[in-house]
Amino acid sequence: MKNFLLIAVSALLCVSAFCDECWSTGFCFDGSEITKEAILLKPTDSLAYSSALTEGEPKSLTINVEDTTNPEISASIFADYSETAVEGTETWDYTDEDFKDFPTDDTYLLTETVTSDTDSKVLTRTVTILPEPFGVMVIALIWALAFRKRTKSLLAVLAIVALSAFSAQADSCVSNVNCLQMWPFDRSVIINYTLTSNSTNPVFNVKFYGSLDNGETTFDLAEKGTISRDGANGTVAGTGEFKTIWTPDESFYETCCDDMLVKVTASEKPQPGSNTYMVIDLSVGKNATYFAISYLDDVPEGGWTEEYKTKKMVLRKIEPGTFTMGSPEDELGRSDNETSHEVTLTNAYYIGVFETTQEQYELIMGRNPSYYNGDARPVEWVSYNMIRGVNKGAGWPQSNEVDDNSFFGVLRAKTHMTFDLPTEAQWEFACRARTITALNSGKNLSDKNECAEMAEVGRYEYNRDDEKGGYGEHTAVGSYLPNAWGLYDMHGNVGEWCLDRYQHNLGNDPVTDPKGNTEGDERVLRGGCWENGALSCRSALRSIGEPDYDSENVGFRVVLVQ
Repeated sequence: MKNFLLIAVSALLCVSAFCDECWSTGFCFDGSEITKEAILLKPTDSLAYSSALTEGEPKSLTINVEDTTNPEISASIFADYSETAVEGTETWDYTDEDFKDFPTDDTYLLTETVTSDTDSKVLTRTVTILPEPFGVMVIALIWALAFRKRTKSLLAVLAIVALSAFSAQADSCVSNVNCLQMWPFDRSVIINYTLTSNSTNPVFNVKFYGSLDNGETTFDLAEKGTISRDGANGTVAGTGEFKTIWTPDESFYETCCDDMLVKVTASEKPQPGSNTYMVIDLSVGKNATYFAISYLDDVPEGGWTEEYKTKKMVLRKIEPGTFTMGSPEDELGRSDNETSHEVTLTNAYYIGVFETTQEQYELIMGRNPSYYNGDARPVEWVSYNMIRGVNKGAGWPQSNEVDDNSFFGVLRAKTHMTFDLPTEAQWEFACRARTITALNSGKNLSDKNECAEMAEVGRYEYNRDDEKGGYGEHTAVGSYLPNAWGLYDMHGNVGEWCLDRYQHNLGNDPVTDPKGNTEGDERVLRGGCWENGALSCRSALRSIGEPDYDSENVGFRVVLVQ
């Protein structure tokens, strides 16, 4: 009997370990008034707040903390929001030097002051700090000791406790759900949670439920109010810590609960298969915490509108494959650094249908460095260092990390996905779209300089005055014919940065997933630009630039490896 009991408990714990839903701990919810009390359950919990000042722009938040048990212990947290709304969370970490004297199990008085140039709001609340919870372990130990006489085995006790610990720490889809009502002057609830996965760049379906009776009955938060920020469209891309905000509707104006619960459910969507196109919604702008990602099976009816070139960013999935990189010896305009060799790419990847445009760059970075302006024109005057960073971003191929303040640092933070530049091989494979000719239209050059075949597929030296716009300059992306995979402007318009350090001789031997040279400073540029003749815009053409090089004829497109 005791063996059966132990097996049953073990099985139950193992099943619970892989649960894809998670409840928050209880929190005080007041639908009609300001939340005045809260319990922080562990020493690294957070305070939630928002502001509704009568006048002026919220600029700062000061939180004064006083230990009511020992009034001599006090501290202050100051946050400068630089002309942006004071809204979010502030974390206390009692392991920090500033708070090392703050004991748990004590009660604290918080005085919070939100200030603008002309106005301020002050609110106080009481907070009780509890030690780090070891609930699962404690409960398991108590349960095991209670049954010790029946099991007659210390080993059984230890086994149950160990299994409980495993259950508490095993990977699950969603975990660490904690909630706080935003205040002062706001009924919205911040929902913090963590998503994990063994997949690369996963996408989750998420839902949010509430309960006012300790979980006996639940309601869909989306049906009782509005969901914003992460998960607002029912999906979240990537892994890590996420923040969702629920704003209740009128039905909650009279609701008050000292122990409201929120449950987050998450199920990982299958890795995109038929979802040929990935769309990043940038319309929320640079102040957003998250850019939503969705997928399309086909090009929208009527084609890619201006929105997909400016306020959204669309990428096309490229399946793994083998191709011949470089050019044949008899190709018109060939250079000696284009040695023909077989390359195998083992991972699918998404690549920008268009070169990154100026409005897209500005929505992500908050500025537009381009010389020739136009929302749907490719962004230019962007160096490799600006795109990836001068510190961690300079480490490829040893590392794929980027600087936090670089273009890809910001994009990664707001999508939880590891977007980057393409490798040189990924760029050429996508450009060629299975062609072996000088141009991805399946045609070769009829002339090294002025060439009718080149004029069909991109902006270059000899069609700068055509009807496509941008006289004597680059022009809006998507103005010329795409290749067989629906990618535009792989020839001309602006040259495009690749990840690789330049290596002059690529050799003739077959290679798999090449990453370029491990030494040197110069990086690879591909595709040619609006100032080049036809020979410099071929699929195999390889150019180089120092990582700090920027110009009105250099841009880039975005890649995400699966």
